[in-house]
Amino acid sequence: MVCVARAAAFALLWMSGYALAAGDGAGQAHPDREVLPGRVFPIHYDLLVSPDAEALTFRGKVTITLEVRGTTPALVLNAVGLTFDRATLDGRGAASIAMDEKLGRATLEFGAPPPLGRHVLAIDYHGKIDRSTLGFFAMDYTSDAGPRRTLATNLEPAEARKLLPCWDEPARKATFTVSLDAPKDRMAISNMPIARIEPLSETLQRVRFAQTPKMSTYLLFLGVGDFERIARTVDGVDVGVVVKRGDTAKARYALDQASALLHYYNDYFGVAFPLPKLDLIAAPGQISGGSMENWGAIFYSQNHVLFDPAASTEADRQEVFLVISHEMAHQWFGDLVTMSWWDDLWLNEGFARWMQTFAADDLHPEWQTGLRAASILEAGKQADSVPSTHPVVQRVYTAEQAAASFDQITYAKGAAIVTMINAYVGRNQFRDGVRRYMRAHAYGNTADRDLWTIMQRAVGKPILAIERDFTRQEGLPLVRVVPAAGGVHLSQSRFAADPSTIAALPPQQWRLPLAVRPIGGATFAVLLQGESSLSQGPPLLVNAGQLGYVRVLYEEDAFSPLSRELGALEPVDQLGLFNDEFAFGIAGYSPPGNVLGLAAALPDGANPIVWQRVIRLLDWLDSRYADSPERLAFRRFALGVLAPLARRLQPAAPPGESANLAILRSALMEAQGKFGDEAVIALARRNLESGAGTPAEQRTALSIAAAAADAGTFDALLARAQNTADPLEKQHILQALCGVADPSLARRMLDVALGGQVPAGTAPGLIVILARRHPDMVWSVIAPRLDDPALPFDKATRWSLAREIAALCADPQRIGDLEAYEEHSVPVEVRKPFLEAVASIRQNQRLRARVLPEIDLWIKGRQAPQAASQPRCRASRRCV
Repeated sequence: MVCVARAAAFALLWMSGYALAAGDGAGQAHPDREVLPGRVFPIHYDLLVSPDAEALTFRGKVTITLEVRGTTPALVLNAVGLTFDRATLDGRGAASIAMDEKLGRATLEFGAPPPLGRHVLAIDYHGKIDRSTLGFFAMDYTSDAGPRRTLATNLEPAEARKLLPCWDEPARKATFTVSLDAPKDRMAISNMPIARIEPLSETLQRVRFAQTPKMSTYLLFLGVGDFERIARTVDGVDVGVVVKRGDTAKARYALDQASALLHYYNDYFGVAFPLPKLDLIAAPGQISGGSMENWGAIFYSQNHVLFDPAASTEADRQEVFLVISHEMAHQWFGDLVTMSWWDDLWLNEGFARWMQTFAADDLHPEWQTGLRAASILEAGKQADSVPSTHPVVQRVYTAEQAAASFDQITYAKGAAIVTMINAYVGRNQFRDGVRRYMRAHAYGNTADRDLWTIMQRAVGKPILAIERDFTRQEGLPLVRVVPAAGGVHLSQSRFAADPSTIAALPPQQWRLPLAVRPIGGATFAVLLQGESSLSQGPPLLVNAGQLGYVRVLYEEDAFSPLSRELGALEPVDQLGLFNDEFAFGIAGYSPPGNVLGLAAALPDGANPIVWQRVIRLLDWLDSRYADSPERLAFRRFALGVLAPLARRLQPAAPPGESANLAILRSALMEAQGKFGDEAVIALARRNLESGAGTPAEQRTALSIAAAAADAGTFDALLARAQNTADPLEKQHILQALCGVADPSLARRMLDVALGGQVPAGTAPGLIVILARRHPDMVWSVIAPRLDDPALPFDKATRWSLAREIAALCADPQRIGDLEAYEEHSVPVEVRKPFLEAVASIRQNQRLRARVLPEIDLWIKGRQAPQAASQPRCRASRRCV
């Protein structure tokens, strides 16, 4: 495992440390935050929800035990989209009610200020069941027995106020007792086991669940559907997987993995899972955010939990494990111990993103998930290199800002920071610090410094100062490696996707740990602040093991010797070199042909995960070309790079092939099909028609045939999607069709995505897939509808669609279009993420104006595969 192998080297970097950082107030209340008055605190909610699934409405009654701790003229709590029918305090007098929909608040006045102490607030209310997958919503699908409707909740970060009047803030923890009226032939689910069932009529019953532990409102879950459940007992906990009727065979893998993970996490966290049951619930479609860690009732998009032995691929197997692992990690890190406010969301999500990889490397080392994560975490570096970046610990004032915080800085950069600190501290010491943190703060709320303070005390190293460097300032460190007399010189600055923006930024430094290894020599540690000279000369690998959060730019005389040793590098360092060189070539720090030279030099027997990354980079470049002779030349080059690998792998998998080779074969063949290999396309069509091959080969054939589809093939595949009763199979077919190259068929597919016949919650994702090949067409159709109330998307999804589609465009007009949409429809406080889309449009313009022509010239001048040897930028200047 990469983290463990490099832990000793990293430990050396920090022995000098620096002084304990003073607290900076992260997590403390800010006067501009839209938070409720701090004088009233909920203790217990007794909630009854009576839905009318057909009418998409519900009635609710909540009785809240609360404590008034300071003088207040009224009770103020959160509510959105709810109509209050009656509200009383301690059973006396009806309240006067004032609703503020903008702030999502209800103010209740009872004629006199409520006295200090405990009270009981009772509210009868009603509301609507939504079609988007936030709040309380419906998801429709067709089963073998006919149409079905699932009702469920998804309440993070601030959607509980759409289900019940409440103090909808993570630090206002309380216990819950939930009752849910449901048809007798449907299953009702919540966070806790069923306590009792009361018949209401011949067809209706009231299901009452046991009381929850103290928890935040966003973790509450209610669900009703035509479900089945399989279960087993693990460490005294009833672990179950809940699926739509008929899908239990697809639930067994998830149950096996959840059982192993529960035992693993009980040991890792040192605190046993505190609820009596844990359900993994499969949605009949996709939900906003992918999946949601409700305590004891995790709600998953269907592709994140279902594994069909007859149709799922090795990639599906690994994805299901990783998402289950991520959400189960939250049962401790986020649910048992919760951030006080959304400023510290990174600690929830960054930790879970790291933990899913850590657990996979322990439980499934053959997958090499830590190696794969080295490229997955690139998303954080990319987001940290554009003007929309922000510190990992950021100020969050509103519910909309909280929703916008679920980004790659929070997840990927956060995970990279945890990875670095785990390596520095050491595996066992880091785990011991986490255990102390869990015991100290169980059922409570924290800021990120609470974890690092405990860990610093446990291990005796300056963790707080280190963590502060990487979480309180934005930006990605850049280290330049320049040969000097007797060795090399290292200097530190900041990387930017557009280097012209650097001059306007203030100087920055990080206390940056770097493992350095001469090729064929021993690894040693460097703690870089500013500049440093090393006595070792090229070929020299800086950031060996890729555990430092940094990009490393080698000047020509340092890069060329290293590139010639590409095949001798560890796979993780090959990935680091590819990722950095790709970023430098796109940004203009070095010639873009360098990364193509590395691709051409990669041995065909290199690690499958490294080859997958190379394929991904080639595909990304291809997608930025317009249809032209230059694109055809690039595709010929790409096919030439992949040819030795294709000859070695062959189209059919041999018995006993490794999981990662199987995944690589699918990626390779899909790329060959996209790049126009007619033999691969013909084979895919034959396999799809005959049904021959493994599930992975069938999925690959579907993807290739759909991308190259003519009208007849498109119609046949669309009919197949419409005729299946399985939402997951339908989703796979529709996703493949969204990759169709033909513009007229893509336009038809966009109508399908918007037509209401796709699996619940999948339409936004399908639209984005279509935009990857046809961004301008998709923008022209979607942009005029973004403010249409009939579009069944919540506002956050609309904003995300606008950004993601526009970011794929190269037309400069799109910047004006996007800014006009922001001005009209997006609150000022959540506009910063749109800067990333603007930066992407400008990058696409630079690609077409400079980068792609340079690549075209490089390809024309290339005679045979060889390592890149073009001149590089000297450290004293920047190539732009």
